[in-house]
Order: sequence, then C-alpha cells, then structure tokens
Amino acid sequence: MRRLPLVLGLALGAATLALLALGVWTVLSLASALRGVVPNERSLADLPRVPLSQVLSTDLAEADLLVFHDGPRGWYAIEDPATLTNTEIGFYGRRFLGELTNTGPAPQYCEGDKDSKIIWAVREAREVAAMAYCNVSRMDFAPLLPHARPVTLTDARLSEVEIAALRPQIAADPARHFVDVPAQPLPFTHHRALRPPMLWGTLDRAEQGALETALTKAISAAMQGAPHFTHIYNDRLNYAAFHQGDSAQMTYGSYILTEQGPAVLDGLYLYAPYIEIACAPPDCARLDGLSLAPAIAKYRPAAPLNTALANPVPFTKPHDSAANPRDPLQRPGSFFIPRPEHLHDTATNLAPTTAYTTRTRHIAPRQD
Repeated sequence: MRRLPLVLGLALGAATLALLALGVWTVLSLASALRGVVPNERSLADLPRVPLSQVLSTDLAEADLLVFHDGPRGWYAIEDPATLTNTEIGFYGRRFLGELTNTGPAPQYCEGDKDSKIIWAVREAREVAAMAYCNVSRMDFAPLLPHARPVTLTDARLSEVEIAALRPQIAADPARHFVDVPAQPLPFTHHRALRPPMLWGTLDRAEQGALETALTKAISAAMQGAPHFTHIYNDRLNYAAFHQGDSAQMTYGSYILTEQGPAVLDGLYLYAPYIEIACAPPDCARLDGLSLAPAIAKYRPAAPLNTALANPVPFTKPHDSAANPRDPLQRPGSFFIPRPEHLHDTATNLAPTTAYTTRTRHIAPRQD
C-alpha cells in the first residue's frame, strides 16, 4: 500500500510530461503553419526549390501543354513540357490546415483574384494535373518564363453548337489550344426538366424501383418513340425525429410550413421528384401537356396525408427556405420546406427546353 502514492505520483508526472510535449509540438506546428498565413519579407527567390513534376504530381513527358497564371503578369503556355522534367520552381508547400492535418498541398482557387498563381498540365485537351495558390508569393514561375509565351485564357460554359463551331477553328490554328473540352459531343444537345406531383410515405428500394418504372413508361409514351434519355431524382425531403415534451413516443417525419408555423407531419416522409429528359428540341416539345399524376397516384394516398395534416406537430428548429419544391427550375438537392398547397397540387410542371452547356477553356496568343 505504501507504493501506491509513489505509483500515482509517477503516473501523474508522466502524464504531465506528455501533455507538456504535446503542447510544445502544437505550438511549433502552429508557428510553422502560421508562416503561411502571416505576411513576411521572404522573396520568391527564397522559396524552397521543388521539381515541377513533383509540384504537379505528374509525369511532364506525358503532358501536351502547360498553362500557368503568373499573378499580375497574366497567362502563359509552354508547348513542350517534357523539356522541363528536371526544372525546379519556388514552391511554398502545404498550407495552415495541411500542417495541422499532415496532408499535402492541393489547388486552391480564389474567384476574381488576379494575383493568384495557377498551373495546369493538359493532355488530350483535358486538364490532368493542377496546383494553385491565391497568394502570389507561394509559387515562383520565373524558371518557366524563358520557355513560355503569353496567352489569353477563355473560360466559359458553351452549348454543344458553340463547341462544335469552335473545334475546327482551334484545330486549324497551331497557336490555339484547348485546356478543357469534352472528348466527344454529348448524345443530346438539349434537355427538359419537370416536376411531377409530390409523393409521401416510406418508399423502400422496391417501391422506388416501381415508381421509376411507372414514370419512365409514362414519359416514353409521351415521347412517341423519339430518342431520349430519362434521369429521375427522388430524394426524400428534410425531416426531423424528436420526443415531444415528456412523451416516450418518437415523433418523426418531414416538416412543412403551415399558417401557424413549421410543423412535422408525424409518420410521413415527403418526396419531390425531379426528372430531366435529354432530347432533341423538336422532341422535347412532345412533353407539352404531359400529366404524370395518374402514373403515380398510388404514391399519393389521401388518408395518411389528411391525418398528418390534421395533427401537425409544431417544430421550431428548421432552416428558412424560399425554394419551391414544385418549381422545375429548382435543381435536385435544394433545401425545401413545402406548404400544404404544394402537397395538394397535382400538376406536372415543365421547364422550357434548355441547351446543355459544358465548361470549356481554351488559349490563344496574347498581344502584349
């Protein structure tokens, strides 16, 4: 028993030393990380020198093109990246969070920041590797400039028609290159979004499959054999689960916005299907007047909805949302708080036919 205080003392001493060591390590890590946050007088020439292939984590011999943004100097391109395999650039390395989590650097873009440093490796008209910093002092591209020519970068979302017109123009001009463009045209140039009536219940996987089959058949009938592709999203809407007051009974279900405020429809989950049909413009017009209500009537049982609406459970914690679950222009994944009128609405709401667009980037010579 006399040894017990000694053992406890040694244990407490060891624990104190461990905490002290942890504190010292944390302070040193924070100090190292903060060197990337707090401005200092270190010039670009003082940055650690790192092989460019290591910065991009790629074999430069396999790249067709390098495109980089040198802060206020603008964009540049290098058309023979393989010659720079052993070239070193000034490279800061990982950032604050990287120091804390012991993870390597990753590209970080700041929209509208003209001082950013960005570099991309391009192969077969696709960006295959990248590194980027918002801070102009994090990479030194001076070793690359003798091998580079100034360019302008066009970055825009283009329709299939616009991309098709651009391809031969760039192919005919050896001074112009794609940085990112789809390898092949999309099978359809346009699409049309729609929202069927809302659904409720507890749909298992089999019921979800049956629902999608019913919707697909109804849409195929409306398309009258015209080529198309149907993509159905049917995410369950926001819901809550909690004990009301001192009750042992769990309240669960999706919540809505009533005249008295937010409320949970106990035992009822809500769904707001979103459907996107890819089609040619004349064929998309075949969807005009489509009603999907008959195809999904079994997923809109009146009795449980009326019971839940007659006994809403007040709920005080939802986020605000102005998004309308009946609006076909609202993409899936939006945060919805439906109203009772949304549940009673049996219309199939269609958006206008819209062209697909794809982010496309290309460069051309810059006249300084």
